[in-house]
Amino acid sequence: MHLLRYDLEPGEEDWFARRKLEYINSLSGNLFEALRMALMLAICAPGLTWHFYVCAVLLLAQMRVGLTELRRKETCGDHTAPEMVDIWARGIWLRAIFLSAFTAACIVAVPQERIGAMIIYVLVLAQLELLLQFTMPVAGIISQCISLGLTALALLLRPDMHAELILPVMGLQLLALHVMLFNLHYMFATRILRTRRLKDASETIQTLLTEYETHASDWMLETDREGRVVAPSDRFCAAFGRTAEELKSVKLVSLFAQGPETEALRKAAHSLKPFRDVIVPVVIDDDLHWWSLTGNAVYDGLEHTGFRLFVRDVTDRHAAESQVRFLADHDSLTVLPNRHNFQMRLEASLDCVTADCPCAVLYVDLDHFKAVNDNLGHQFGDSVLVEAAWRIKSALGEGGFVARLGGDEFACIVDEFAGAADLRQLGLQIVEAISLPMEIERRTVRIGASVGIAIAPEHGPTSEILLRSADLALYEAKSRGRGSAIVYDPAMEELKQERGRLELDLRSALADGEFELHYQPLHELAGDRIAGFEALLRWRHPERGLIPPDVFIPIAEQTGLIVALGEWVLREALAEAATWPSDMTVAVNVSPAQMADFTLLKQVIAALSASGFDPHRLELEITETMLMQECDEHLQQLERLHGLGVRIALDDFGTGYSSLNYLRSFPFDKIKIDRCFITEMNAGSESSAIIEAVLDLANKLNMQTIAEGVESEEQLVSLRALGCEQVQGYLISKAIPAAELPITRRFARQDFAISAVTPFMPEFPPVADAIPGAEMQEARRA
Repeated sequence: MHLLRYDLEPGEEDWFARRKLEYINSLSGNLFEALRMALMLAICAPGLTWHFYVCAVLLLAQMRVGLTELRRKETCGDHTAPEMVDIWARGIWLRAIFLSAFTAACIVAVPQERIGAMIIYVLVLAQLELLLQFTMPVAGIISQCISLGLTALALLLRPDMHAELILPVMGLQLLALHVMLFNLHYMFATRILRTRRLKDASETIQTLLTEYETHASDWMLETDREGRVVAPSDRFCAAFGRTAEELKSVKLVSLFAQGPETEALRKAAHSLKPFRDVIVPVVIDDDLHWWSLTGNAVYDGLEHTGFRLFVRDVTDRHAAESQVRFLADHDSLTVLPNRHNFQMRLEASLDCVTADCPCAVLYVDLDHFKAVNDNLGHQFGDSVLVEAAWRIKSALGEGGFVARLGGDEFACIVDEFAGAADLRQLGLQIVEAISLPMEIERRTVRIGASVGIAIAPEHGPTSEILLRSADLALYEAKSRGRGSAIVYDPAMEELKQERGRLELDLRSALADGEFELHYQPLHELAGDRIAGFEALLRWRHPERGLIPPDVFIPIAEQTGLIVALGEWVLREALAEAATWPSDMTVAVNVSPAQMADFTLLKQVIAALSASGFDPHRLELEITETMLMQECDEHLQQLERLHGLGVRIALDDFGTGYSSLNYLRSFPFDKIKIDRCFITEMNAGSESSAIIEAVLDLANKLNMQTIAEGVESEEQLVSLRALGCEQVQGYLISKAIPAAELPITRRFARQDFAISAVTPFMPEFPPVADAIPGAEMQEARRA
């Protein structure tokens, strides 16, 4: 029974029945029955009467009528295929009954000498009938049982046969027929079902491939063993914009752009091994595309006949992956190589470095960038970084490598240079390029740069040592006032350690009372008298003695201590100046760090409150650096101070890039002409012409003028002739302690008390109303 069980899917039962009927109808039943009957009559002829022949003819006629009726019912369509199979099965039973009865009669009548031939003929007929009956095994085995049963009965009726021999032989025959019948049926069923399903699968695959070829992003391609295109598909032709005839027999690799990728494909094909996702470039209509090829070799037996490939256009994916790889080694903002890329490039350069073939590293740090970023926003700061990166790259030229390390730090690698002087000149070009005004979002900003330079192998054989040397050189450049390019010197290590010790001492110097103020006279030329003094900070170190400001002021600015120092200077200078004659002014220098978050305004109000000093006698000297960003907060803070009556002076006028533009931004009370013009002034010089123009401009703008750095009588005479109002410098006096000032005090400093003094203090103008509440109350108390 297990040979009759096979899985039929829904709808296959009817199809399976039709296949059985098709097989039965393919056999010539009438011819088979006629031959069967003729041979049987021929074997039994000597013992048969005419009655047998008449029965044979009638039997054949009945068989023919029966077959005709079965085929009529099949073609009329009144019965389903499974019903027709059942009808055929009943027909087989009836056939078996009639034919077996006739055969049994012949066996009884056949002469003894021909009984052996008759038995053999009957057994052979049973084997042949399997060809008809295996499609319906149950009906077939019933038919065989009827046939063999009647045959055995006929043999038993003959007196010359023995039952003990006939019955076992017939039993074995029936068993053999049973096994063969059911196995033939099983093979028939499984073969046609497997063929059907393979055909369905093949059709499904072909449909999918057609759909895939038509609509998917991939397409198939075949080549011969030489790599020439065979039967190119429509999509393949459309991709190249060429016809199938034009592409047929063309070598596939010749269609791709030559390069390492195409060479990798050629090697993969030569290995005759399967390959996957080999990316190759393709130029179509001057546009670069990227295709991914997956394929394997095709064989006919043991002979290699070609390749079968799947092709996919991965241009977008390749672009995205290239972008990811690019961003892994490049800065996303400036598109310059990043720190990782720089480190790899530096290691590669150092591998080739010799004493005769050195390389150099330039560290570039932007000056005043933090102020731009904090005051104008990070988006604006990003635009400044992009512009700075472009300027550094342009200044360095094609022979250098530029990377952004992070923040406002950049680094350059130079492999070709004449010497240290050449590198320093290159560094100055970078500084000059970055220092030029930047026009960004309809605003003009100015930053600077400092450059530290180190040369390998002289300043370091490894990347770590070389970068440390460049960093020390950069630190030195910033310590010298920024805006410079410094080549590393071994002495810088000691200088850095010295600065570190100074920084530690500086942090405790204010609390320990080590700072003091010296005052340099501001000489009025018209009245030939001292109009006031400029307060200058000095540090009297207990061990090192008097340390000049140009040494500790940069350290204070870098560490942020300058804010506390600036507040102390304001309080000390106003407390001292309060004891001077009421017509004398005091000038105090202000650091850019004090401008942040209205700190300067708060410090000035607090100092005025503590000292009772007349704000009209206070001059705050600001540099162009403080106005460089044109920050609204800075200008607003200066306007509030100006509203309090504090005079604002523009220090070092003429050394910046847009000094005249600052005069338009804010109404200064005084302009201080930088000492560089005074030092170089002589009759007919450019400096004299500049000074004359500045004095004329200040006069028209109703601004007071003062020249610093006056050291000779000739300079004084020239300035007096040009109409300068005030001068200061060593010719008049150097800065001296408060105790040595050549003035008559109104009262002694130690007797000073706010309650004992009622200086002139005007009402605050309306602009002071914008001062926050706590500051306003403190100002009112003052």
